[in-house]
Amino acid sequence: MNERKLRRFCTAMILFAMLTRLLGGVGAGRFAFSEDSAEAETRVWPVRLLAAKPADEPSDEIAELPAENSAPPERQIAAEVTKLPEAFSAAEADAITIAGACSYAVDKAALLTRPSALTAKADGPKVLIVHTHTSEAYTPEPGWEYESSDPLRTGDAEHSVVRLGTRVAELLNAHGIETLHDTALNDYPSYNGAYERMRQTIEGYLAQYPSIEMVLDLHRDAANDPAGMPVAFTAEVDSARCAQLMLVVGTDEGGLTHPDWKENLSNALKLQALLNRIAPGLCRDIDLRTERFNQHETPGSLLVEFGCTGNTLAEALRSADYLAQALCEFWDMIEFSEKS
Repeated sequence: MNERKLRRFCTAMILFAMLTRLLGGVGAGRFAFSEDSAEAETRVWPVRLLAAKPADEPSDEIAELPAENSAPPERQIAAEVTKLPEAFSAAEADAITIAGACSYAVDKAALLTRPSALTAKADGPKVLIVHTHTSEAYTPEPGWEYESSDPLRTGDAEHSVVRLGTRVAELLNAHGIETLHDTALNDYPSYNGAYERMRQTIEGYLAQYPSIEMVLDLHRDAANDPAGMPVAFTAEVDSARCAQLMLVVGTDEGGLTHPDWKENLSNALKLQALLNRIAPGLCRDIDLRTERFNQHETPGSLLVEFGCTGNTLAEALRSADYLAQALCEFWDMIEFSEKS
C-alpha cells in the first residue's frame, strides 16, 4: 500500500515538474520578447525627451498588443464645443523652444498670443492632410509586420504614415472640421522630386477647394544612434508610450519665396502650446528651417514628424490622437473668435 502511494506521489511530482517547465518556457519567451522591444524603444537620440521605462522592465503596451495589427483605441473628442479654450500666455511661449538651422530671431510671445489669420467662415474643407514621403514606416512588431519597399518604408498604407493621416482625418471630421486626406504614393519608386510632386498635388486641391486653410504634411523622422541602431523619440503620456511629435516650420532664409512664414510659425506655436496642455512632454522643440517645405501654399501649413525610425506604429497612433485633439481645440478657438 505504501509502495503504491509512493509511486503515485513520484508520478505526480514528475508531471508537476514537466508542467512547470512548459509554462516557464512560455513565460520566458514572452518576457524576452518584451525586453527586446523595450530596449529598442528606449534607445534614444541625445535630445530632450521623457525617459521611457527602464530597458529591463517589459513594456505593458508591447505585452498587450493584439495579434492582428489592431490600433490602440481612439481618444474621445467632444463633437460639440462647450467653452472657449483658455487664451495663450507669454509664459506658455517661454516654455516652447525653437531650434533648427534658421538664424532668424523671432518673438515667440508676440507670435503665440496674436490672433490667427486662419478663418473658419467659408463653406467646404478646412484642412488637407498629405504625406510628401508617403512610404515612411516604423520598426515592425509581431502582428504589425509589413512588406518593405526599402528599409523602414512600405507602400502599404495600413503600416505607413498614411495610417496616421487617416486617424487624424477621422477625428477631425467627427468633430465637425471638414478634412481631406491625400493617400497617393508620392515618394516611390522615385524619392527625389517628392516635394515638387507634392506641391503640384497641394495646388490641385487648393484650386478645387479654395476653403482649405491648413495643409498638414505628416512624416516620420529618421536617425540612427552612434551604434547604427534606429532612434526612438518617446514620451510617456497618460501611462502609455507615445512617439514624440516635432513641428517643422519653413522660412524664406534659403532663398525661396515664403512671405507668410511667420503666420505658419504663429500657428505652430499655438498648436504646440495646446499640445503642452493636453500631453506635457509629447512635443520636441519646434524645428525652424531655412527650407520652406511647400508651406508657402497656405498660412496654416505645417510639417509634423511622428517619432522616428525606432518608434512603433502603435506609439505613433497614440500621438495622432493627441494631435487631433489639439487641432480640434485650435479650430474651436478660431470659430469662437469669429462668432464673438
